[in-house]
Amino acid sequence: MSLHGLDNELFATGRELGRGGEGAVYDLQQNSSFVLKKYNDTLSADKVAKLKYMVAMRGPAIETYAAWPVNIAIDDQGAVCGFVMNKLIGYAPLHMIFSPMDRKKLFPDRGYNFLVHVARNLATAFHKLHEAGLVVGDVNEGNILVNGSGMVAFIDCDSFQVRENDKYYFCEVGVPRYTPPELLEQTAFNHVIRTVNTDSFSLAVLIFQLLFLGRHPFAGKHKLAADLDEEKAIKQKQFAYSLENKRKKLHPPTDSFPISNLPDDVIDLFHKAFEQDERPAPAEWVKALDSLLADMVTCSESRLHTYPAKLTDCPWCAFKDQRGILYFLDDTHSHATAALQDIEKFVNGFNPEKLELKKWSPLPFPHLSPTPITRQFHSYKASKRWTSSAIIVACLTLYFVFYVSAWIFVFAAVLPVLIHYFSGWTRKIKAELSRLTNEYKRCSEALERMIREHDNPPDLSKYLDGLKTLNNYVNEFRNLPQEYERLKIKMEEDIFNQYLDEYLSAYEIAHFTIPTFGASKKTALLSAGIVSAADISKLQTIKVPGIGPKNIQVLNDWRRQMAGGFVFIPDADKTALAISHVEHNIAATRMHLEKLIRKEYHTVNLMKMNISNRSQILERQINDLTLKCYQADVDLVAFRKFAA
Repeated sequence: MSLHGLDNELFATGRELGRGGEGAVYDLQQNSSFVLKKYNDTLSADKVAKLKYMVAMRGPAIETYAAWPVNIAIDDQGAVCGFVMNKLIGYAPLHMIFSPMDRKKLFPDRGYNFLVHVARNLATAFHKLHEAGLVVGDVNEGNILVNGSGMVAFIDCDSFQVRENDKYYFCEVGVPRYTPPELLEQTAFNHVIRTVNTDSFSLAVLIFQLLFLGRHPFAGKHKLAADLDEEKAIKQKQFAYSLENKRKKLHPPTDSFPISNLPDDVIDLFHKAFEQDERPAPAEWVKALDSLLADMVTCSESRLHTYPAKLTDCPWCAFKDQRGILYFLDDTHSHATAALQDIEKFVNGFNPEKLELKKWSPLPFPHLSPTPITRQFHSYKASKRWTSSAIIVACLTLYFVFYVSAWIFVFAAVLPVLIHYFSGWTRKIKAELSRLTNEYKRCSEALERMIREHDNPPDLSKYLDGLKTLNNYVNEFRNLPQEYERLKIKMEEDIFNQYLDEYLSAYEIAHFTIPTFGASKKTALLSAGIVSAADISKLQTIKVPGIGPKNIQVLNDWRRQMAGGFVFIPDADKTALAISHVEHNIAATRMHLEKLIRKEYHTVNLMKMNISNRSQILERQINDLTLKCYQADVDLVAFRKFAA
């Protein structure tokens, strides 16, 4: 099958990749980075206009998160029959990571934090698409794909709601279980305007399914065993996991992950999304899920068992041990080969790994042929040449045969210009030059923006800060033996001072003669709570009227004098108990640092994965755009020469 695009680029289709109700998707023989969707039926004029406008509004911000139309496919009869889009490699439907078995097959080393990570990226995708003026509309787990890095991408983007000035290209389809209650009241979606708020309901359902391993927020056990399906529950705002609706009809299914396990801000967002009319925007979810990701710990029994730090015990182990339910299928055993299983080995060998990001190097300028100039411009140039020649011949005849004035040659020079200017051809030439110039400028500016982002990733500073924090935690862990010795010495000093204070407390100032201290000074000390030699150390922090530095020096000399008779005979049991307290504190610090190191290690790795993945995507987009810029430059130069 051979088709062509708006710019006459030929599309030779390869093998069929998939087929649906609307049409089929094929590989492109000339470019493996793209695929072509061909519709089964003839497209309406409105659908054709929508596709053309979508191609015109394409850009990196959209193409990062969507398999967006990049060109139109036109058949031999000149009718639009499909479109070309980026090929998504290594992606799987979002719903496949809901199931433990599918998750094990696709991403065997991904745990609960991966689901949170995907939810966060999904919210980011919605946020970026909304910023581009788009509304997804038909949201469901089947038209969203995810890869091993947790990046998400939308397919079937031709169903998006798109607005061109005051004209809407509507999203005419929708899956009820992802549709907000106000839209479920509609009999059809043909002329229904979707909004960011309606999308936010669908986003919240998907986030809920990710965090609750496939459970739907409006599917549960009915209090009275009555029939209340998902669609009815959505219309009645019967959020099954609600902690606020005291009169709710639905309750969570048996063996569900309790919503109370999540942080309060995430719980609050779910209540707002499912029980209120004004729902949280995607950016609010990004912030809350970032916080949840940063505050997760890993179970010692399985590297896949990550959970919110607010929980004292692993909920996934509880499901397995108490109910025999395996939400995560992990083939590894306790303390196996995961990087952080042997924490001491990890810490001792820890060397902060720098994120290697190469600056983008420009591609060599390829040998490109300019896009063929259309027949109308060739016709114009030919007509201009023939018109000028005819006028010159006529003027020469008038001059030599009829002896007309030589001014006729000025007329011969000016007349062709006037004819072609007023005929509109000159304006068309200028308009085409302007279009080609603007196209080259648009490509160049977009390329500069993408190169800046590629060479200076916006999340790089966060990654470096996280790496610095992780390094600090590791150093603290390494210094625990020295900290133990320090605390042990301090403990011994404290015991010694306690015994010494007990001994010195028997030496009351009132009963001893102290040089330069008469009754009035002793009374001042007594009023300040300084009764015995043991209390003299209080003068380091309090001031007593009439007692200056020289007096304090005298008191300290006297205190040392009294302490001369002290003999330290420690209580072995008391000392052992104090040492056990030090050991307990060190063990608690060690456990706390382990959790911090594990948490920060996972956070840094996720950030690194995101930055690297985004860098790869940008590199491909930059290379594609570079070729477009080169082509735009070649086309502009060629047309300037042609028009000269």
